[in-house]
Amino acid sequence: MVVQSITGTETEVDGASRLAARAVTVGYGSRSVIDGLDVAIPPGVITTIIGPNGCGKSTLLRTLSRLLKPTGGTVVLDGEDIAALRTRDVAKKLGLLPQAPVAPEGLTVSDLVARGRHPHQSWLRQWSSDDADVVRRALAMT
Repeated sequence: MVVQSITGTETEVDGASRLAARAVTVGYGSRSVIDGLDVAIPPGVITTIIGPNGCGKSTLLRTLSRLLKPTGGTVVLDGEDIAALRTRDVAKKLGLLPQAPVAPEGLTVSDLVARGRHPHQSWLRQWSSDDADVVRRALAMT
């Protein structure tokens, strides 16, 4: 598996990344899929994860997004161990849209992006024009 930024250079773990894996080992049951991986996802660039089927690409994404707990090492988000952060705080900074589930018919990209605003709302503060602006800006960036 290779993790590359849009510039084509392999990433290194450093203090500049908002999301990084440090010596991460993860697997299913007794089978290790990723062993001692160090990788940093640089901010502000498109990053690709490429490799053959079964090499751990989806496992890495699930681990970086805190859906899978590593058996060794740490995942760091904004300088903090992601396992120690509250779920809502992680959700405000990080989202994952898996490719496996089929979206309901009629659901637009805008609808999916808008769902990422949920952690920023509360019982007292529901959807607002500020949320709509954030969604528009996010869509314009992609």
